Amino acid sequence: MNVDTAKLRQFINEYFGPDDLRTFLFDYFRSVYDDLTDGLTKSRQIALLLEYCHKYKKFLDLLAAIQRERPFFQADDYVLGQKAPTAALQPQAIITRNPRQIFISHAHQDAEVAQRLARDLEAHGYAIWIAPDSIRPGEKWVEAINRGLEESGIFVLLLSPDAVTSRWVQMETNVAITYTHEDEMQLYPLMLKACRLPALWRAFQHISFREGYKMGFQTLADVLNQTTRKSIVVAAQREASEATFFHGRTGKEFVRVPSGHFFFGTEKTMPTYLGAFWIAKTLVTNAEYAQFLNELGANEMMKLRIQPPKHWRGMMPPLHLVDHPVVFVSWHEANEYAKWAGAELPTEHQWEKAARGWDGRKYPWGNYWTEGCCNSMESGINTTTSVGQYSPQGDSPYGCSDLVGNVWEWTRSKWQLDSPWIVRRGGSWHLSSLDLVVANARNNNAPFDKYESLGFRIILTNV
Repeated sequence: MNVDTAKLRQFINEYFGPDDLRTFLFDYFRSVYDDLTDGLTKSRQIALLLEYCHKYKKFLDLLAAIQRERPFFQADDYVLGQKAPTAALQPQAIITRNPRQIFISHAHQDAEVAQRLARDLEAHGYAIWIAPDSIRPGEKWVEAINRGLEESGIFVLLLSPDAVTSRWVQMETNVAITYTHEDEMQLYPLMLKACRLPALWRAFQHISFREGYKMGFQTLADVLNQTTRKSIVVAAQREASEATFFHGRTGKEFVRVPSGHFFFGTEKTMPTYLGAFWIAKTLVTNAEYAQFLNELGANEMMKLRIQPPKHWRGMMPPLHLVDHPVVFVSWHEANEYAKWAGAELPTEHQWEKAARGWDGRKYPWGNYWTEGCCNSMESGINTTTSVGQYSPQGDSPYGCSDLVGNVWEWTRSKWQLDSPWIVRRGGSWHLSSLDLVVANARNNNAPFDKYESLGFRIILTNV
């Protein structure tokens, strides 16, 4: 941004008296307030302010702050060759606390370490609040700090002699301690340099950075990873609902999987976020699939290239299998059933969250194999079983049954973006619970494949 600094200098000098200017610098440029005001004349303060904004590309912040304090100020008149960017503050939205946002509190003398820490934590997937970077154009320093403290779930305090004597660090830390006692925030002090801590601060065990940054950061990352998992579990437990409903067209019972984070796949390092959805408590049965075929009729089935499963007698399933999951159904046919029901097949992320919950467990019921919780090779049945036969002992955290074992389940996710192959999840009755009958197991099939160990269930997203 090219700014007419001579003209801007003249405006500030004319419309800000000495006391006004000091207040202005305190409110909007607190990080360099001492450098800009320590025994300097007004003209020198203005000159240093403009130099600072030029060096650190802060002219947008300066123009927005002047506009807020002097509403008659027209920023366009001071920007050369272009229209001044709009930087007006938006009305204050409702602030929600983000369990993965970290507020970094530090003395300005420790800014270099604080900035390095911010970059490294961002690389690990955390949102960061750090002054002055997180202060919005036209936002006062105190307003920004209040916002940062209210929306962050983690408070990292850089300890040094300068931090202990900093009035701002003291205020931020004391607020964070209050939030910690109210279970709204986690506080982690990092010892950069030896210092005598205030009494209240000593209650928190610090992480030492005195043996080197690399070692200290690894310890912090490990601790934060555990904290994130705990906060995800707590948030999911608060949000989880036992609400169910019965779907009008199919008569199936659906359970709600709430929005939130969960651990996907084999590496539980970075949680994945999903919006809320409803999933059928049980797999689609032979009886339910027969209803679908009979409502379609022969002509529509021919048009859609749908056939009854090969082990049926025409349009009727064997009587002893009516409550077993329908099998010998292609992905194409399963997808047509979902459309008919006004539903869809789950993505593999949706399927896995419904199966594992928020905490990345190995089986729907927990982390350890338990006999009598699913139909796998260990059961010795060697065929399908009635849906829900292993409920509730084998249910997932949201109340779904048969999410491992019995039959594999079609999803609507592709194995690879440029491949026609479709992901299937959950394992089946002829596989072992030690490898493929687990909640994160996945495999694939061509969309027109049909097998005796492959079925499906449906989800709803607009209820």
